[in-house]
Amino acid sequence: MSAIVGERDRLLQATAERFSTVADGKAILMSASTPVFRVNSAGEGAPGSIAITAKPVNVVGDIVFSVSAGTALQVNGNVATVDFANMTTDTALVQARIREFGVDYLANYMVSKVFDGAAGETGLAGLNTGQAFAYKRAAAAPADTPGDVIFTFATAAITTPAGNDLANGWSKNIPAGTAPLYVRVAAASSRNTTDKIAANEWAAAVQLAKDGVDGLNVISVPIYQRGATNIAPPLPTAVCTFTFATGKLAGLNNGWSTQVPSAGGAYLFMSGATAVSSVATDDIAPGEWAAAARLAADGAPGQRGTVTVTAPGYSIWSDASAVYELGRAGYGAPINRDVVTLYDATHAVTKFYVDGAWMVLGTVLNGSLLVDGTVAAKAIVGDTLGAIRANLGSVVAGDLYGTTLHGGPGYPTNSYAWPSNGGMGFHLSEQGLLIGNLHTGRYVQIASSGYVEMPGLVVNEGKAEFSGELKSVKGTFSGDLSSARVSVGTTDKATAFFEPEFPSVSLQSSASGVYIEASSLNSAAVFSTPEVLFKHNAPGWPAARRIRSGPVFFSIICTAVVDDQLSIWYRVNDGEWMWMSGVEERQGGDAPAATGYGLTLNIGVGGTVQFGVSATNASLRAADMRKLYLKQCQATVIARNF
Repeated sequence: MSAIVGERDRLLQATAERFSTVADGKAILMSASTPVFRVNSAGEGAPGSIAITAKPVNVVGDIVFSVSAGTALQVNGNVATVDFANMTTDTALVQARIREFGVDYLANYMVSKVFDGAAGETGLAGLNTGQAFAYKRAAAAPADTPGDVIFTFATAAITTPAGNDLANGWSKNIPAGTAPLYVRVAAASSRNTTDKIAANEWAAAVQLAKDGVDGLNVISVPIYQRGATNIAPPLPTAVCTFTFATGKLAGLNNGWSTQVPSAGGAYLFMSGATAVSSVATDDIAPGEWAAAARLAADGAPGQRGTVTVTAPGYSIWSDASAVYELGRAGYGAPINRDVVTLYDATHAVTKFYVDGAWMVLGTVLNGSLLVDGTVAAKAIVGDTLGAIRANLGSVVAGDLYGTTLHGGPGYPTNSYAWPSNGGMGFHLSEQGLLIGNLHTGRYVQIASSGYVEMPGLVVNEGKAEFSGELKSVKGTFSGDLSSARVSVGTTDKATAFFEPEFPSVSLQSSASGVYIEASSLNSAAVFSTPEVLFKHNAPGWPAARRIRSGPVFFSIICTAVVDDQLSIWYRVNDGEWMWMSGVEERQGGDAPAATGYGLTLNIGVGGTVQFGVSATNASLRAADMRKLYLKQCQATVIARNF
């Protein structure tokens, strides 16, 4: 390098740097979500715009964007946006530039349009294809063909010739017979609805099936015999013949049979063999029977039933004589409920046997002879009473256990549910007690879970809710009494309220104004909001705007800046808006105004009340409709239940 000697060299040394490479650590980076617009056949581009971000690296200064001719650019800070609608060329070069100490730092980003290709020409119609089949039975593969046929693609079948028969004994369907079955197949292909298949187009005959070897008849054959002991009897010693068509076995001996015998001993034995043959019958040799096994045995004799015995020749009762007469009649020792009568010409005694003793028997009545109302309940004594349906008078019982009790026309079944037929009655079961009918408003429910409900009172999980009317001539409450609100006075004119948290809500608007043009009076009759909406007993509604049914007193105080009226409106159950109160501003132009009012409304079950304000009078009119507006409005609505 030469020494600095001249004035020009000194000036060059003092000037700012004019060029710097990326290697010096200074640059501008440009990026975008996509570099291309996709243009469809209709000329529509996607996306609608491409945002290109320029990021300086170790360079300080304002970024200046430029774009090639034919494209408009929108710049916002370090982001330049190219809209497809403003790009008339197929490509656009976006350039970002920063000048620092007299040196320009540049970066370029190319945006291109990519066009969908033109739609091609419509291709030729496709081919209909199918397969035609022809069948024939023969001892060997036939060399002849089914001949010329016409195949219809709609039915996928041969339609010419008509019928089932084809040439040379071939057929469209599988023919009956026992000879081997052969099939020929031909392919059908055409752009028309049918295709003519020539005789030489059929493939060679192929064996499709042939009759197989006859199968076997197989069945298990059981035989039975009774014996007096548990020792198995000897098996059959003769050859037996079984006929498969009838299921009959012939030739059994040694006391065996194909049916379970009803007599012959207490022990039932069984053996069996398998009949197998390809013909109609099969011979079962003696050695084919399985070893005899005991299948069942008679049970021990049961106890006899109760009997009634009458014996003459006895002037007095004797227990021993009663036992003797039972034995002489063939019944053996007495059992419970046996009845014996000993008598002579002038004397008769009847007793029944119970647990080792003979008891005097009263009158014995046949149940089918009883007439309703002729036997009192006290005359019925028994160990177990079953299948009894009776209208009982006074019942004295120890431990009375019942699953369900129900009565009355409203409870004809044992279902734990309120009557749907309008009837009354009761239901008592493990689920709880129902009395009356919920649908008539006269009812009581006490559930097994502890839930209690009746008109005006609900007790659930330790909390009681009373909504009825509490009347008392006199009385006192002990302890602390807590209430959400207490009113003193009549329902239509309350004289005092004690309600620390009554429902209330504010209606506010800080908008620039609500204007009403003379030509659109109805469009802005009421300025309201759903937030100023009170609902009866709505669990999902905010607690601050839930009210109870019955008389409810509403008060509203409203202040606003208006020109030139201020009115308060209300409506019930989404009905027509009703004017409630109003005031006129008392100076020209916009000015503050305030008004307040209160009214009592009877709220029904599920009812709603909504409030709103407007800058009109009760007739929705104002002195100057051209300047009418309402702004900076604030209203407080308070609801009090009586």
